[in-house]
Amino acid sequence: MKILATILSLSCLIATAFAADPMAVKTAQPVPATKAARYEVPGRTEPFESATIFTRATGVISERRYEIGDEVKSGDVLAVVATPEVDRAVDAAKANVEQVKARAGIALSLSERSTRLLQSQVVSKEETEQRQTTASETAAAVRVAEAELAKLEEQQRFSTVMAPFDGVISARNFDRGDLARGDAAPSTGWLYQLDRLDTLRFAVYASPDLALRLGKEKEAHVEFREFPGRTFTAKLAHVSRVFDTASGTMRIELLLDNKDKTLPAGLTGTATFDVTPPPNTFLVPTNALISREGSNLVAIAEDGKVRFIDVLPGRNLGRNVEIMSDGLSAQTPVILNPNAMLRDGDAIKAEPTPAVAGK
Repeated sequence: MKILATILSLSCLIATAFAADPMAVKTAQPVPATKAARYEVPGRTEPFESATIFTRATGVISERRYEIGDEVKSGDVLAVVATPEVDRAVDAAKANVEQVKARAGIALSLSERSTRLLQSQVVSKEETEQRQTTASETAAAVRVAEAELAKLEEQQRFSTVMAPFDGVISARNFDRGDLARGDAAPSTGWLYQLDRLDTLRFAVYASPDLALRLGKEKEAHVEFREFPGRTFTAKLAHVSRVFDTASGTMRIELLLDNKDKTLPAGLTGTATFDVTPPPNTFLVPTNALISREGSNLVAIAEDGKVRFIDVLPGRNLGRNVEIMSDGLSAQTPVILNPNAMLRDGDAIKAEPTPAVAGK
């Protein structure tokens, strides 16, 4: 029995000794990411402004003043719709206003006269009040007639189709003599497509690692295959701030100066961004980054023990990966291929490797 007890005691001591042995791990030093990252993103030019021109008047188109490719200025008359019924209604409304004003003038004159004669009792109080009421009613009738005239004149103005901004006619959907309908469906009743091209939008769809790093004053260089050897400078204008759930990208709009109309809308090109990494960005070997329970982590060797810290991954450079973390420094070794059994506080023995995390 004594021999058995001795064997059991030795077994426990050996197991305890093995359990206390720190696990050997290979480590590498993070390298601060200071070099600007270059991103090349495809995109397409779009008009700065674009409008589909309709008319709110119904009638036969009597004038078509511009064709496809013509440049127009804001306020230029693009087309005229003949509306004889509205024109006659405006003339009738003007005559009605004059007639009602004449009646109102007579009624006001009679009312003022009765008020003066009432003091000498030449007319009765009832007659005076009746004339005052008539004057008020005719004055109100003038306002009604003027409002009706203003409404008809507004309808008459609809017959003149004007450009809302400076631009180029890019499409036309009618000929002189066609019937225009003010209540036509948007898909069929439009007259012109007008696009502003002196400034172009260059729309790109950026991945999170680029979209989240762009500052307000950021510029990009845009190149087009159709213009070899030329580079166009574009300024960041708008960021949608929402990632598309299907593609995982965010729409970003750049502005291109195009006063000479060199670039057409709808042209595909490539925007190049040089983005400086944000603070606390490091390069570590790809096999140092792990994912546990939906979190991105790296294990660091600290005072002979392991500690896991949350990181935000950036670009995957193949051998290395960018990570961002406030809890990491260039002096903190990261563990390569951390064992799945490792937990915070486990004893480890770090074995530095000659591998360098960055180039």
